[in-house]
Amino acid sequence: MSGGWAQVYDALAPTYDEMTTGNGWSANRRARGLLAPLGLVPARVLDLGAGTGQTAVMLHELFPAAALTLVDPSPGMLERARAMMSDAGVSGAEVVAADAASFLRADDRQWDLVAAIGFLELVPDLFEVLGLAATRLAPGGHLVVSHEPLLDDGSVQAAPVSVVSGDQRVRRHPREDVERGAASYGLERVASDDGVAFERSEGGGPAVNELVVWRAAVDR
Repeated sequence: MSGGWAQVYDALAPTYDEMTTGNGWSANRRARGLLAPLGLVPARVLDLGAGTGQTAVMLHELFPAAALTLVDPSPGMLERARAMMSDAGVSGAEVVAADAASFLRADDRQWDLVAAIGFLELVPDLFEVLGLAATRLAPGGHLVVSHEPLLDDGSVQAAPVSVVSGDQRVRRHPREDVERGAASYGLERVASDDGVAFERSEGGGPAVNELVVWRAAVDR
């Protein structure tokens, strides 16, 4: 996520949770539905683009013994995340102010589960983030992501790039290209789901996203 997007989300932070409740944001609920049946027992979980902590709380509920690291470039969102984690009784979580790609390049630790939900269409290079995240997975680790795929339906999502919030860009890629990229990083798809992520404001229609869980090879 660019610095410009970080400023946008700083401004949105005070009302973000209310906004996502109002527009029907579904990605965390759907991610939980994909992860819960897999029987994972991660010791270390990384939440990229953590925002106000909605995804982190869901991950803590699924994996209460896991050590959590939250990463987001927006200080305003992270302030809300700290409060949400405290309210949820989550202690000891690491919170880092950074964009996903910069963090992954700088930190060489491994995680059993990496989440990248709700922001990949906002980064300059989705494939860079996927590739870096794959290198930070422990053998047999899992990566759960959401992205807004390019559609051929005449909607907003038929455009590879949309300019919103002044001059910020939403970038979309075909599902097939994302899957080929993931495979080239040694990731195997184990679960997926398509659905409406939220309702766009001002009559923009539904925003469709794809949720995917990939697994890294055990013997790499």
